[in-house]
Amino acid sequence: MYKLYNVKRWGSMAVQMMLEELGVPYENVWMTSEQVKAPEFRDVSPLGYIPALGVAGGDSLFESAAIIAFLATAHPESGLSPPPGTPKFGDFLSWLNFMSTNIYPAVDLAGGHEASLAANPAHARHLEKAGREKLARLFGIVEKRLQHDGPMLMGENYSALDPYLLMLTVWATPSERHVHEEFPAISKLCNAVRQRPRLKAVLDAHEIAVVAA
Repeated sequence: MYKLYNVKRWGSMAVQMMLEELGVPYENVWMTSEQVKAPEFRDVSPLGYIPALGVAGGDSLFESAAIIAFLATAHPESGLSPPPGTPKFGDFLSWLNFMSTNIYPAVDLAGGHEASLAANPAHARHLEKAGREKLARLFGIVEKRLQHDGPMLMGENYSALDPYLLMLTVWATPSERHVHEEFPAISKLCNAVRQRPRLKAVLDAHEIAVVAA
């Protein structure tokens, strides 16, 4: 059985949504930000980051994109990704990593997480502004993908990429509503994800409110 180390509204949300879609048993361990900082948690996740996923044999996985790729290959029958080893699966991995290595840190930058480390207030404001501009550019790339090849990130087929994108829009600065207003194809995708029967309980548990387009 999997063991998910989970914090409300953190990156574990996307992994929990995938586990629910898979319908596999898992132990959900809710944690606080203080528990995540505890030295013993570094044995589970080397940098103390969430999510982490305990797997068979006592090992643990970390980094949200790696966990999602693992679950996709471990459960190919789920249809939450193209068949592993195919060109389409390579496309799936490309977009998964595009979101995790580009949009994810841009969300942090736009939200002031990096700016909080700046000694100069003017520098902090500059970082936030740069983050918002970068985030808008990146969401624009996703919007173009969806307009040309949507309605979901893998075309007509729902995949584990789609709730990951929803998670990123929830965190977006200046607001999730702004994303819905500026990027109609992303808004349509996110609204479709919210309608997935198995995901409502996860969104409620993470206190994710409904946002009208």
